[in-house]
Order: sequence, then structure tokens, then C-alpha cells
Amino acid sequence: MFVIRNLLEAINFLTIFKLKRQDKADGFNGDSDNGANRTNKLKASIKYFPLAGLFIGAVLALVFYIFNKFLAAPASVLMSILFLFILTGGLHFDGLSDTADGLFAYLKSGDKGRFYNAMKDVNTGISGLIAVIFYILVMWSIIKGMDSKFSYLSLLTFPVVGRYSIVLMSYFSNTPEDFKGTGTIFTEGTNLATFIIASFFMVIIVYIFLGLAGIFSVLVSALFILASAFYFDKKFGGVNGDMLGFSVKISEVIYIIALYGFYRILY
Repeated sequence: MFVIRNLLEAINFLTIFKLKRQDKADGFNGDSDNGANRTNKLKASIKYFPLAGLFIGAVLALVFYIFNKFLAAPASVLMSILFLFILTGGLHFDGLSDTADGLFAYLKSGDKGRFYNAMKDVNTGISGLIAVIFYILVMWSIIKGMDSKFSYLSLLTFPVVGRYSIVLMSYFSNTPEDFKGTGTIFTEGTNLATFIIASFFMVIIVYIFLGLAGIFSVLVSALFILASAFYFDKKFGGVNGDMLGFSVKISEVIYIIALYGFYRILY
């Protein structure tokens, strides 16, 4: 029951589904006991993020199966990616766009203040918009080019790798004072045990469905996320929630690109 409760908590946070009843006063903000309890529950659920990713992937594979009955594969893949946005309520897409805006503002000026301001701006800039479009185009163009069986397996596993990236980046990062917020829950709540358990779930899931091609692809994605964590720590002192969302989308893109390459080599 403990495992199921924490898994449901992970799914509740990562998707629009609410698979268990929650107190209306429960929340992330404030000093109330309910807020603290909600935070503790979320911290306990972090290790199950890869399993929650598998739940998301199963829904995407099901969407692809349904639409592929009467639409061509390219259109079915596009519908699956669209449903990913709906299923997650846009979670992590906003992190991708906000972080992209911040990074390009920093690269243009070298001013960390402009990075922080761009990240906090509620309006999506051109850099953020291009980043989201790039994500959709890359994911769509690669997955639609795979054979039908491999498309299913890719849709099933890339959300697993994406949600694992939150654990990976959180374990090797911290949240600076300027970025205190939801991201702090993850960087402070991801200890060694959480990291090991989440890594175990991720490796088992990917290996079962995709074998060595999947494992090699995860390694490429993980190296990129570790490099990103090092860069964020060096330049900005750590990561916030938007940067963790950025890691989800970037890791998914890197994983799918690597998976396509390794699959062609190994199979």
C-alpha cells in the first residue's frame, strides 16, 4: 500500500489525473501542517517518477494505437505528442520555454540578471517558442520514421527517461536562494536511496522493452543531463523547477535521437 500510495502521488503531480482524494487545504505553499504534509508526500514519491513515466508512456502508446487505426502513422504520432501536453497539463513544456528564454538572454548579454528576469517573465519569448517547436518537430519526425512496433516502444519509454531526468538532475544539483520554490522540494528531497531506487526502476523498464539499444540511449541522455546540471550549477548556482522541466524535455529529445541511432546499429 505504501508503494501504491507514493506511485499515485507521483502520477498526481506529473499528470492532470487525481487518482486519490486530497484535502482541499493541501498545497505546496504556506506554513500549515497540510502544506508540510503535501511536501513530504511529494518527496516520498520522487523515487517512483520512472514508474509514473511508464504510466504516461502507456497512455501515449494507447493513443497512438487508437489513432493509427484510421490515420497514417505521422498523424498518429502527432496526436500522441499533443496528448502528452494535455495529459501533463503542459507541465515541463513551460520549463523548456522559460529556461530557453533565460539561457538565450544570458548568452546574448552575459548578465545573470537578464537570465532571472527572462525566467520569471510570464510571457513566452521567441526563444522559448522555438524551443517548444523544435521539441515537437524532432520527436515527431523521428518517431514517425520508425516501424510501428518501435514507435510503440519509443512512446512507451521516453516519458520514463524524461521523468527520471528530474531525479538525476536533482541529485547532482541544489537550488540557490534566488530560485527557492517547487524545485527545492526535489533537490532537497532526492537523497542517495531515492536516486538508486529511481535508477533501478528506469533501467529495468528500458531494458525490458528495448534492451541494449535503450540502455545505451539512456546513457547518452544521462550524460547530457549531468553536463547541464554542471553548467547550471557553475553559472547560476543550481537549478529551479523550470530547469528541471527543461531537463525532462531535453532528455526526451536526446534519448529518442540516440535510440534511433543505436537501434539502426544494433538491430
